[in-house]
Amino acid sequence: MKDLLLLTADKDAEFTLKSLINKIIIVENINQISFDIITHPQRDPGVAKQTIEYIRPYITDYRFVIILYDHEGSGKESIEKAELESSMENDLANNGWREKNTCILFEPELESWLWVNKQHLHSLVDWQNDQDIYQWINKNGFDSINNSNKPTRPKEAFEAVLKHQKIPRSSSLYSKLAETASYQNCIDDSFDKFIKKIREWFSKERHTS
Repeated sequence: MKDLLLLTADKDAEFTLKSLINKIIIVENINQISFDIITHPQRDPGVAKQTIEYIRPYITDYRFVIILYDHEGSGKESIEKAELESSMENDLANNGWREKNTCILFEPELESWLWVNKQHLHSLVDWQNDQDIYQWINKNGFDSINNSNKPTRPKEAFEAVLKHQKIPRSSSLYSKLAETASYQNCIDDSFDKFIKKIREWFSKERHTS
């Protein structure tokens, strides 16, 4: 039996999560984690509406499961993020995953995790502009979340930066940033939930206490 199954919506999330988990194992006081990441062919709506059926064949193969998808584009945008997460977790608990599941919605999208470290973003896209990348997106019509530089439309802002830099959009970019960028100052609540759950399930202290 492996430690962890992750279900998400697309390759961008898959590449991000794979690199991030491998980094967390090194940075945190975490045991080695055997894990697999699967994507739903119907992307965010499929994860939002068909998770229970989709992961049922895996129930005896993994100790824990994490479900991750974008709130925006899921078809359930009218329902609050916290309510969707709680409902999914209750459904999972009632279908064999009790006390070994969590659900995390990216708000509004996975790209909200990318806007964490200015220096690493600059390096990722070879940013040579006189303005830093946050100043540039603000000047080009992307509003920021209150009290932070993070754009309210993180996906569109990232794609605008790639277009400006003439860089093709690629899942490998997500992987590279997850490998290199520090997450210590990340204030995204979905990321905070993710890292706390990994620590809870796999910290060395938990297994030696």
